[in-house]
Amino acid sequence: MVDFAPQAAAPRDAAARPSIRRYYVLAILTVVYALNFLDRTIFNVLIEPIKKEFVLSDTTMGLLAGFGFVLFYSLLGIPIARIADRLNRRNIVAIAFAFWSAMTALCGMATSVTTLALARIGVGIGESAGTPASQSLVADLFNKNERPRALGIYAIGTYLGVFLGYFIGGYVNQHYGWRMAFFTAGLPGIALAAVLWLTISEPKRGAMAETFTPEPLGPTLGFLASQKTFIIVLIGFCLTTYTNYATAAWIPPFLARVHHLSSAEIGTYAGTFKGLAGMAGTLFGGLVVAQISKRDDRWKLWAPAIMSGLAGPVFAVCMLTQDFKTMVAALALTSFLVGFHLGPIFAIAQTVAKPSMRALASAIILLTATCFGQGVGPLAVGMLNDALKNDYGAGAVRYSLLSAAVTTVLGALLFIWAARSIRDDIQRAS
Repeated sequence: MVDFAPQAAAPRDAAARPSIRRYYVLAILTVVYALNFLDRTIFNVLIEPIKKEFVLSDTTMGLLAGFGFVLFYSLLGIPIARIADRLNRRNIVAIAFAFWSAMTALCGMATSVTTLALARIGVGIGESAGTPASQSLVADLFNKNERPRALGIYAIGTYLGVFLGYFIGGYVNQHYGWRMAFFTAGLPGIALAAVLWLTISEPKRGAMAETFTPEPLGPTLGFLASQKTFIIVLIGFCLTTYTNYATAAWIPPFLARVHHLSSAEIGTYAGTFKGLAGMAGTLFGGLVVAQISKRDDRWKLWAPAIMSGLAGPVFAVCMLTQDFKTMVAALALTSFLVGFHLGPIFAIAQTVAKPSMRALASAIILLTATCFGQGVGPLAVGMLNDALKNDYGAGAVRYSLLSAAVTTVLGALLFIWAARSIRDDIQRAS
């Protein structure tokens, strides 16, 4: 197994010199995070064939894409994160990873909308345990100035998973059917979970902090609630996450209904111009913010605010243009701009929390935002589709998705507000 003793014994030295070992852990956790998003994203590219087979409305598909996954994901995420602040995080991630991968494969065996919903709930239960524990591991391997870069690398798993989900889902569905697409997405994760468990060991908790003192749940929640930056960023992240999940769910149907692409073409265009562009934005955001925030911690939020604000009008162009090339270019640029903020926002959750609170802080900000973004986003757009279809027919989805252009701008304004208190809050946490 990978030995973390040198980092645990001398955290400042470990932070000062690059370590292949900690970047190996970061790489493995990033791949796990990518498969997390592959397993939840592949459903989106399969909305049309599933809807056709089970004769469902857009509202029902929005429920399956959103609340069907996110309900138990959110309910269980906080208590599991609390466990992760006490027990072995490597084991938690490995077990959760194997479980959600198996449940993804079971989606391909669904015989009704009920069994499909139950399998989706199972995916959500498994994934609720993975990300908070993973981010807490990363925070113990990289110091506060390195975290935007490290968590920016980790966050590219979001869009790598989106890319793979669209690409694999589109190709396999067209040639082998939607059920085989779920099998293809789920089964490799079980093998990788074993690799993670066998090759990674638990780092010393709080290794990148001067002290580490476990605290009860009440004082932990009280401290996080008193961190103004944390609360405002949480609300802003809910809004930008609406943008992410609403577009992730409904861009494939948009491409099918408005631009008449086949399943394989949807996988190629959505995967490349949403997935890869988002991945580039996420990596770029982590690297840039890690550099510019050395001079002023407020850039940890100013930079994400600028990029998230620009994403709104660009996405409006994507939805309203009649020109296919302009739409594709605007989709790619939107994904780049929206992806920029993920690593820095994840880092904020770790940096304004004490070391003993990091998994819980990560869980609160991630699970609350996911509950709102993935729960409300796909459902709201689906309901708007059904409400507008009599007037706009298949083109209703382009107007429903304009709501995502509004939420990213509102999130950007909140990030600017939160930047006013970030320096004091970081000092309190340290």
